[in-house]
Amino acid sequence: MRSSDEPSSDLHTLRFRWREGGEPFEDLALEDLLLEEGSRGPILWTYAWPKPVLVLGYAQPSSDVDPAPCLRLGVPILRRITGGSAVLHEGGSSLSLSLALPADHAWAQGIHALYGAFVSAVAEALQGLGAEVRPWRPGDGTPRRRSPLCFEDHLGETLLAGGKKVLGCAQTRRRRAVLIHGALLFGLNASFQARVFGVEPARILAAMGALPARPGLGPASAARAVCRSLARALGSPFSEEPPPALPPALSARRGGSKWMISPPPLAAP
Repeated sequence: MRSSDEPSSDLHTLRFRWREGGEPFEDLALEDLLLEEGSRGPILWTYAWPKPVLVLGYAQPSSDVDPAPCLRLGVPILRRITGGSAVLHEGGSSLSLSLALPADHAWAQGIHALYGAFVSAVAEALQGLGAEVRPWRPGDGTPRRRSPLCFEDHLGETLLAGGKKVLGCAQTRRRRAVLIHGALLFGLNASFQARVFGVEPARILAAMGALPARPGLGPASAARAVCRSLARALGSPFSEEPPPALPPALSARRGGSKWMISPPPLAAP
């Protein structure tokens, strides 16, 4: 399927992929493939999970989180290829957005510039769906700096709703491509977040929020709205395609302690 708000024949097409209910390890591993593909043109990979998953940043020490609560609650702990800190995807109430671009693309020339362009496009998409959101500004302050919890850091990669963080982003940069990954919250169970991270619920509520409930506003509609918004900002047509199979080299990471820190519990016999 091919469509565009403002077709442009002299720019790369933005390739768009969406999946709901995929296997979390595979969805995260496909972001590495996205970096290879992104060197040839922009590509957006979006996905949502029905069950909780805790995802650490690439270089984040696993000691930042206590695995015991996750084991008790049946929450696997995985790692992504982008930096930043931990995000608890509660299941059914978050959306992952990953955009890869060639390293020589204008948006890719600076870390802060890429955050600004991406967050602005996400904000425009959500505003078009009736959500009152805006990018973080320095005057907003930050509840906590350099926290092991992504959503406690309110900085330039942040989108706010009602003064609370609803989008957090991180990047990875390689010689031929860059990738920015964002986690967008549609719901917040502060008690559950607090149990996983071993903190008081008040600490979660001080920093984190969720998009206000609106008819037609959910992970699938937001994924497509973000695609359209990014295509407009990039001045590019877009084309939707299914996600590819996971290559054997990436599948081989399964079970390795780097990428799968604490696997999901085995199903009862």
